[in-house]
Amino acid sequence: MEASQVGDIEELIIELIERVAGEIGLVIYSMGIKEEFTDEQIAEELKVEINEVRKALFSLYELGLAKYRRIKDDDTGWMEYHWRIEYEREREVLIKELQRTKEKLEEKLKIEDTSVYYICLNGCIKASYEESMEYGFICPKCGGNLEYLDSSKALEDIKREIEKIDKIIKSI
Repeated sequence: MEASQVGDIEELIIELIERVAGEIGLVIYSMGIKEEFTDEQIAEELKVEINEVRKALFSLYELGLAKYRRIKDDDTGWMEYHWRIEYEREREVLIKELQRTKEKLEEKLKIEDTSVYYICLNGCIKASYEESMEYGFICPKCGGNLEYLDSSKALEDIKREIEKIDKIIKSI
């Protein structure tokens, strides 16, 4: 794999982690911890609230980039979580997320391509043809006219995004 492709993948992973797990999740992931750790250890090291760390770790878990095992502390009776970041799953997780995004775009493309929309010139609403007829082509919020929306540019943009995702998936 070329260096530029590796850089692109890293950028996409960083963007995904930040979107899903926030800044704390990105910091934890970027620490490069190879061994198991507890949420308490990370909270102490980063000097942040343990709930912020737990939230970020569970987000990484839901994404598929972290796993945990629970151990009951015999002294306190509390469950202790021991975490491990799954760096080796980056590509798999990224491909899954890209495919999910592509599916959403394809669904949006299908809907947009088979529907006719009207918009309020004041930006209040976007309505289907049927809804616009019910409104008498008058915006129910401001009383302005509802005008035909040419969605051909939006359709082309969606198609380009789908093509872009396909290229990224192939390069991973």
